[in-house]
Amino acid sequence: MSSNTGYDYSDLVTALVEAVSSLSNGKPLIESNSNGEQPDYPFCTYSIINPFIGITFDVVQNETFEAVISLTWHDDSAINVLNLANRTNKWFRSFIGRDFLFQKNIIVVDVKMDGQRDDLISVEYERKAGLDIRLRLNDSFIDEVESIDEFSISNENEEE
Repeated sequence: MSSNTGYDYSDLVTALVEAVSSLSNGKPLIESNSNGEQPDYPFCTYSIINPFIGITFDVVQNETFEAVISLTWHDDSAINVLNLANRTNKWFRSFIGRDFLFQKNIIVVDVKMDGQRDDLISVEYERKAGLDIRLRLNDSFIDEVESIDEFSISNENEEE
């Protein structure tokens, strides 16, 4: 089996972790709904909402596609999460943010801030606010088709 398996989403996550850390003075980005210890507030989570949106027809090799990522800030302050989500929104739409991702072969297509996403936890609320980012990515998959080195034509209908 070939190691040619297509796009590695860990490259995307690594870029997002660096981006969030950069724009938020070192705040962590973790996978949403994951096991493990929750970091101190505030922190950001990501979910890959739609991992593959095809934008080309019948292309498999080195295919360009889009993905939608949801980023959500968590804290005990509604104002703080709104400010962090707004800062994140501006960063991904700015030249600095777009260029940072472009250097990693990721293109920002669209950013939609959708505001508060609060959760009631027992008797308290966890304040959340977030945004969805549509990104354009390039798949590294190469269709490994064996080449035909030689061939011969024979006419089986010919009489001898």
